Amino acid sequence: MLQQPQKPVHETFNDGFLIFGRETTQRSETGKRTGKTFSAEGKLAYKEMTCRDSDYQMAGYMDASLDIKVKTLYPPSFQNISKSKLKVRIGNIEFDVIKVDPDGKRYLYFYLQEVGAVNE
Repeated sequence: MLQQPQKPVHETFNDGFLIFGRETTQRSETGKRTGKTFSAEGKLAYKEMTCRDSDYQMAGYMDASLDIKVKTLYPPSFQNISKSKLKVRIGNIEFDVIKVDPDGKRYLYFYLQEVGAVNE
């Protein structure tokens, strides 16, 4: 009798950490825009996932290009955060969040489009 391999009890998120937040516009005294700054709202460990054809199609419908898909745990504080206009930084690369897809109340899938390198 062949014994089937056991499934792990906990999923590991050891590909790195992502920092999520928003961009705020800096303005001068006269009200002109002088630049943008990233304000971090949190940090999550992630696992990189493979993108399916349907993921690329979904990004295409939203006039975006899917560069990376990551899976994280669903923190309880994330329920109160508006997911529109989120930015994500992985290392020194900044991404726009195309979509955040919850998998029940346990995991989140981030669909990310690369914006470019951060010079900070």
